[in-house]
Amino acid sequence: MVINYLKKFLQNNLYLFLICLFLIKVPPFYIFPPIKNGFLTTHTFARLIIVILFLKQIFINKKSFFYKRKPVIIFFLIYFGFVSLSIISTVNIKDYLLRYKDIVFPGLFMFLTLLFKNKKNAIIKIFFYAAIVNFCYQMLIFINPGAFTSFASFFVYSNHLELVLINIGRARIFIETYDEIVIPFVFFYLIKSKNDREKVFLYLILIFISLPSFLSNFRSRILMLFFSFIASFFFLTKKKFSQKFLIFILLIFIGYFSYVILNYNFNFSFVDRFALVDKKEDVNTIRYRWNNIIMSEEMAQSQPLFGVGLGNYYDNLPPEKKNFLSLSNWQNKEAQIASTNPHNIFAQILSELGFLSLLFYLIMISYFAISDIKILLTQNNFTKAIIISFWSLFIFSLFNPTTTLTYNSLFWILRALI
Repeated sequence: MVINYLKKFLQNNLYLFLICLFLIKVPPFYIFPPIKNGFLTTHTFARLIIVILFLKQIFINKKSFFYKRKPVIIFFLIYFGFVSLSIISTVNIKDYLLRYKDIVFPGLFMFLTLLFKNKKNAIIKIFFYAAIVNFCYQMLIFINPGAFTSFASFFVYSNHLELVLINIGRARIFIETYDEIVIPFVFFYLIKSKNDREKVFLYLILIFISLPSFLSNFRSRILMLFFSFIASFFFLTKKKFSQKFLIFILLIFIGYFSYVILNYNFNFSFVDRFALVDKKEDVNTIRYRWNNIIMSEEMAQSQPLFGVGLGNYYDNLPPEKKNFLSLSNWQNKEAQIASTNPHNIFAQILSELGFLSLLFYLIMISYFAISDIKILLTQNNFTKAIIISFWSLFIFSLFNPTTTLTYNSLFWILRALI
């Protein structure tokens, strides 16, 4: 009986798709922890299932992804073409391929999302469940970093863990799961729900997302959070004044509580970060991003057609930009990792893919923005929630690297759902 149930489960394409979505929406864990191998992680497992599902849809189920000629498919294929052509000027093939795979698999994810688009509710529920897991993960980081390190050194993928530990040294929480994009869906279901237990669950999800965002001390995460809240207030709640007031009070309380806790533990908080109190961590990081934009333009001028190659930004930095000497090892490592990307999506595309790619990307984003504005003024609240979620995610790309499987997958999944 169990075997038959498992067989039916594995034959259900939707269930497998949702499992993959959940796996990429939480941090990467080792499948078999005693063997620390990058091929034996939950993210790699998700990639494998996605490839199998994609091939199954084409060769067994005889599905065509092109019959509707959706603009999102055309945009992805053109973007994929520019990414592929950038290999012409690539000097570091290994880094190119490491980044290339996280363009390919999100593309496959997008195609599959188009097939399961009528299962939007199930997809959003996965976001909720992942947010609960991510909340527990982040709270362990914040409350007991030592216990987290002991746990994570055995179970968590080492490349991800390295970034987490570096940011613990900076009094920050960094896991790249982008849970702030789930806020609009919480608003949608809160307005729609008439079940008190369901409403309690949704308010808990709001807390589980908002609290780690404030405690993270990352300005970009808090910007994503506020954008999601404000846009959801404006486009989704309409005349629901009582719910607006309750959610507003809840957000203020969580923000103030986080502010007090952060000041007690670290003598600084997200408020100080926005106030640019610390020159090294708050002011210099802004200057660093501006310098990266200038550096990206110089790289593009040296390789105007196809850029310096996907993932090859660091390899084309001048030697003096690669010297990292500071007081501690984690600061050296953080500087080195930060130098692999210009921390801005437009600068990233300009330097690595060239001027033509940047022009195409600007056209694509403009098309998305214009079509989304029209939808926000006319369509249903669920589509509006997806749009707000997408642009919340996009805000992250303006200040941070967008090189991960999770970011790129969510980018194209959300576009496919609209």
